[in-house]
Amino acid sequence: MKDEQPAKKFPSMLKSVINKYNLKNVSLANELGVTSQYISKILSGKCLPSRDQIEKILSYLDHNNVPNSEQRALASSFVEDKTGFFYEIADLELTAKNQLEKKLLTDFRMLSIEGQKKTLAYINQLLIESL
Repeated sequence: MKDEQPAKKFPSMLKSVINKYNLKNVSLANELGVTSQYISKILSGKCLPSRDQIEKILSYLDHNNVPNSEQRALASSFVEDKTGFFYEIADLELTAKNQLEKKLLTDFRMLSIEGQKKTLAYINQLLIESL
């Protein structure tokens, strides 16, 4: 019996946004510079877009008046699918205000999943101690 991979949130959320705002897969494909078949693979969960592609997807949604809250939720689901855990890194990544924040995100991504979990636990501990 094959190990089943957990369902990915990003494809279903993207599909929902596309349907809700009457967007076209072909238009999204053109924005990304890919084929509509590739968009179908993303929407079916067979592949996830690259970081550059997710930025283009968010830009496309922004140009089509999709609210920022839905864009952030979509970006967060992408990060969760990529890393295996939920954390609002997507929000930080898209709104990094300075080089320190950008460096933090870059370094965080270089850690193993176990290292990322330990880092988050440490950050949570620091936050609790600061209360």
